[in-house]
Amino acid sequence: MEGMIRLTVPDDAPALLTLQQRLDHQSSFMLFEPGERHPDPGPLRHRLAAQGNRGSFDLVAEDPHGPSGGPAELVGWLSVAVTPYRRVAHVGSLALGVDAAHASRGLGSALLESSRAEAARRGLRRLELTVMADNLRALNLYLRHGYQVEGLRRGSLVRQDRCIDEYLMAQLLEH
Repeated sequence: MEGMIRLTVPDDAPALLTLQQRLDHQSSFMLFEPGERHPDPGPLRHRLAAQGNRGSFDLVAEDPHGPSGGPAELVGWLSVAVTPYRRVAHVGSLALGVDAAHASRGLGSALLESSRAEAARRGLRRLELTVMADNLRALNLYLRHGYQVEGLRRGSLVRQDRCIDEYLMAQLLEH
């Protein structure tokens, strides 16, 4: 894998929003459709600033060379959202996306490995996610990284006017 995985900082908001919007256009497997994200990076900056040493966090994969040899560019992203209620504060819900031009370079694996370490450091005991049942590439990635299918959410999403099933997957973290 070429590049660096790191925690986000509030100043990443504009570049992260640009990456998220690019991912929304590149893949029909993302939750958001093109144009559904808030176009102002302000709310994202606020969310990133609110992340402390416990609970929710975001990671990014950074290409040090950027487009045409320019400054570094964000090319992958992983978010772990934690609900603050005591009974579920040990659970992180994960979302992941990698720029299509950087796919198959190990970035997804690197983000997942880093997220597991950071989640454990923050005291989380469980990571969970949903994945569209026909997204075999992502499904296999998650299986390789220790996630298990715990259930099927039938018709939980609509894509191109068709109901799509998604798997609920999770892994327990050792302490």
